[in-house]
Amino acid sequence: MTAQVTQDIVDGVAVLRLDRPVANALAPDLRRDLLAALDAVAEDADVRAVVLAGAGAGFSSGVDLTEYEEALAPPWIGALCLRIENFPKPVVAALHGATFGAGFALALAAHARVARSDARLALPEISLGMMPGGGVTQRVPRLVGAQVALELMLSGQTVTASDGRLRRLFAQVTAQDPIAAAIKLATGLAVQGEWPCSCDTERGLSDPMGYQRAIAAVAEHLKGSGGAAGDILRAVEAAQLLPFAQGLEFEETLFEDRLRSPDARAQRHVYAAERRAGGMPELRNGQARALRKVLLRGEGLGDVALALIEAGRDVQSDAPDVPAAARSALEGMVKQGRIDEATCAARLGCLKEAGGEATADLELNARGAADTATGFVVPLDSGGGLAGARLGLRFYRPAHRLRLTEIAVSGDADQGRVASLARFCADLRCMPVRAAQPASGPGLGHVMMGALCLAALEMVRGGMTPLRVDQAALRLGLRAGPFLMMDQEGLPSVAERLRIVSDWLGCRQPGPDDPLSERLAKGAKGRAVGRGFYDHPSDGPRPPKGMAGPGRDPSDILGKVPPRHALHAALVGTALRLLERGAVQRASDIDVIMVRGYGYERAHGGPLFAADQRGLLALLNDMKALAPLGLPIWTPPERLVDMVKNGDGFFGRAAAIAAT
Repeated sequence: MTAQVTQDIVDGVAVLRLDRPVANALAPDLRRDLLAALDAVAEDADVRAVVLAGAGAGFSSGVDLTEYEEALAPPWIGALCLRIENFPKPVVAALHGATFGAGFALALAAHARVARSDARLALPEISLGMMPGGGVTQRVPRLVGAQVALELMLSGQTVTASDGRLRRLFAQVTAQDPIAAAIKLATGLAVQGEWPCSCDTERGLSDPMGYQRAIAAVAEHLKGSGGAAGDILRAVEAAQLLPFAQGLEFEETLFEDRLRSPDARAQRHVYAAERRAGGMPELRNGQARALRKVLLRGEGLGDVALALIEAGRDVQSDAPDVPAAARSALEGMVKQGRIDEATCAARLGCLKEAGGEATADLELNARGAADTATGFVVPLDSGGGLAGARLGLRFYRPAHRLRLTEIAVSGDADQGRVASLARFCADLRCMPVRAAQPASGPGLGHVMMGALCLAALEMVRGGMTPLRVDQAALRLGLRAGPFLMMDQEGLPSVAERLRIVSDWLGCRQPGPDDPLSERLAKGAKGRAVGRGFYDHPSDGPRPPKGMAGPGRDPSDILGKVPPRHALHAALVGTALRLLERGAVQRASDIDVIMVRGYGYERAHGGPLFAADQRGLLALLNDMKALAPLGLPIWTPPERLVDMVKNGDGFFGRAAAIAAT
């Protein structure tokens, strides 16, 4: 019928299929085509009903996130949903595969829904700091009640159509292709001459007191906190209190406010950055091969083994502590109810002790062995970095939780092997980020965190306390401050790596008067021994005696620059140097590393996104004010000066202008 909507007529029923690569995303042109198709069908006297379906692997993945960065193009989802709901002929949605976000909204607007039992449904907007639109917050509660509606919207989790909580959403759930059942249902509704609308349904509103109990329970859990969760709660409450039309207006107002909110913009940025991060030139130019059998060499790799066996890889290890650590972690998951005994046994069955003649598709060696021409041997970063490696791999630890890897790639690395390693990481659900060698030195993450630690140590050298610096890091957006992170890793390891990072950054080597050296001289080696920059009793870290006071006023050390901005300047200045040297493919990769690897809050978007939002001129002024302190990471890079002169941002001119 139209470019992205196809039509078949079956016994007087028009089957309209969304047909747009990829995943039938509801882009503006698809929305226009769907509206035109509906208008044509409404005027066709030979058509008595409509089935709305998706071509390919699923119904629809919803709206592409990039569209949210501009003015929303008509027809918007809400208008499409009203057109479907008020259509003069019955409309039945036939769902298979993925039905996410705005795609779910279209299905809810139909007069009935038929789904294949394994169809996947989700309202993932909250994971992006947003809330569902298109009438979802008003229709779902009317169909299934507040409890289930809030569970779907606040979790953002994917569920299947066979989930018992969703039974009221569907007229039928079938193990077969839903098209035939949907045509039969649409025909019956047309013969009947009347059909239900979600806006008129009151099944979910039939227990007013239960509805309010669900609202009150979530409100108590949120305790007045705002954000997307608070907006979703208010919209679902409005579904009971307001007429449908007014509820839609209320939802639209909340949706648009949430769309423009800083935290939603930041989380959309991180989501898009994560999708880009794995794109490497070697994946286009090299031939990737499957890496099923993996040999681990080295101690302390239990979390890496766990990530591998969870992905179904056959793993051999030459260190006795690795199987023991993996077994302990898996048994803990069984006790927590996260996996069952059979899954635990199956995963442990994939992990074996390496024999003398162990062979594998890939050897990951934490003892530093280099790749060879005959065997695929990749050195694993054990904490000191991968400087000079032809091809190397760093798992951000713990590997089975952080799901982030950094692949060190030199100019003479075999492209097929790089592609194979990148695909291998992606299959583990460990996002790979490419670090060019030798430009990245010890590695992107090590350089970024090294700069943060060096800035923090300089602030303590000036008289601030570690606690106050860590508190500034929390206000910046980090989950933990640099001194607590140093304690967690172990101060001797940190000291060794900072010597390498200092050379890369052009900073002076830590001397005996350095706060880190002083702590080490006193036997304070970190959390493992109970003492570092903090004491670590069983009830949690606390400042040691002599470091518990307020310390010097930060303004006496940093002038007018707040401590969190001084830390931010160190991160951004270092990121610029990585970009200038060609160490990293794109600026957003650095934000991915900081968010996924070091706990920088998604709601802040990463240090470079935050710099755009604050304004690069403000950042440049901070660096000029800090430069006299003599730490090279606070010297304004020429690239930053040029970006400010030209009105550029890390993520386009528009980002820079929006922040001014």
